Amino acid sequence: MDALLSVNWIALLVLVIALLLFKALNWIAYKVNWTFVILISMVMGAVVGIVFASEGNSYMTWLALIGDVYVNLITALVAPVILVSVISGLIQLNDKEKMKRIGTKSVFWLMLSSAIAIVITVIFGGLTQIGRGAGSVFSDISSVAGSTLEAYQEMETSFDQILLKLFPTNIVGDLAADNIVAIIIIAVAVAVAYVSVSSEEGEDKVKTFKDLIEGMKKIIFYILSYVIDLTPYAVLCLTAISASQLLSDKEALVQVILLVAMIYVVCLVQTYGVNAIILKFAAKLSPVKFFKKTFDAQATAFTTQSSVGSLPITIDRLIRKVGVDEEVANFTAPLGTTIGMAGCTCIWPILLAMFYLNATGQHWEVSQYLIMCFMCLVLSMGSAGMPGIGVVTAVSLFSAVNLPIAAVVLLIPINSISDMVRTLTNVVGANVTAAVVARKTDLLDDSVFNAEEGRTNKKEGQAS
Repeated sequence: MDALLSVNWIALLVLVIALLLFKALNWIAYKVNWTFVILISMVMGAVVGIVFASEGNSYMTWLALIGDVYVNLITALVAPVILVSVISGLIQLNDKEKMKRIGTKSVFWLMLSSAIAIVITVIFGGLTQIGRGAGSVFSDISSVAGSTLEAYQEMETSFDQILLKLFPTNIVGDLAADNIVAIIIIAVAVAVAYVSVSSEEGEDKVKTFKDLIEGMKKIIFYILSYVIDLTPYAVLCLTAISASQLLSDKEALVQVILLVAMIYVVCLVQTYGVNAIILKFAAKLSPVKFFKKTFDAQATAFTTQSSVGSLPITIDRLIRKVGVDEEVANFTAPLGTTIGMAGCTCIWPILLAMFYLNATGQHWEVSQYLIMCFMCLVLSMGSAGMPGIGVVTAVSLFSAVNLPIAAVVLLIPINSISDMVRTLTNVVGANVTAAVVARKTDLLDDSVFNAEEGRTNKKEGQAS
């Protein structure tokens, strides 16, 4: 009897409801466009999360498990997808000069996107005076324990550390740790060596290696196609968890509701406003069509809160639906999970800093704001696109401009809530950059982009 009483029956009920909704989604997937399947799954998840909101998300135990399994599967594919894809793409390119052009253009447009995000954030924060009258939020700042501060201080990232982390230290270790830039550098080195040997000694000397890479690529992407088919079900679970958390954190949300709203506004302006302009004039693509074709990658980013975790789907959609050539998609999209990251390295830390300054009645000179903006640009040169990276960048910025790290600690409750839209901004920025680079290097297939999407037969969501 005690064993029966200890079972969380409501959590089991939620699981049963989710499984029934999975069955409904499976049926819907045969009837409507893949984008609408994802939208429907998000709505279903939101409803489940709101109806079964609970303290500590105790009713979401099983859905959290399903969501975590999906995130783990996607994350497990990140390193092999990037390594094999970058090598394959550059080998097919077989042109050192074109490699250099793709690399420099990718970095330029990612950094330009970050710079624009910084300017927009400062303008919004200045015009709204975000944080004014919110002094009570930091009234207990002195009570933050010293041990807690020490733990957060260890997160600080200096400029030299940023540069150092860009380079590989151990091939196996970097692959295991999903060190994206290191993986890209390793892949580029292998591809350049291949091209050099091929041109100097003949392609027959390295043909076996090329065949091996292409075979591995087909196998990895076939596995990826199965994981992508699970996306609607995972999105339902992850959305339910987020919606439930949103309602269980009432007190924290009430204290900083305007800050959360501002983060969402600025991120959405950057995501769909600034990027729409870049798409229209730099990539010469329809923004609406582009956002529609990459929607499931956006939904994955929003719900998983992981730029790296959404990479396999991002790359697949860029190639198969937008028409970005493999060498660009496989290089630029992964690079965008480390360089740029406007949501987490620019918008979020700047708004936190301005919120604190206005809440405590401090007035900075223009030069101090310029230093803060420059530091954010430096931070955007190298961050990991994983959940929680926003805390690291905020701590790093506050430390660099001599603001108390304790202020970041007090604002941690809104990190997860805002991380959803920040990750969305990061991923869309990387997608747009890939499209722009493809256009600038004549590696964008307009016939793929202009192809009309029909109804799915459920397998439309698969990778080729």
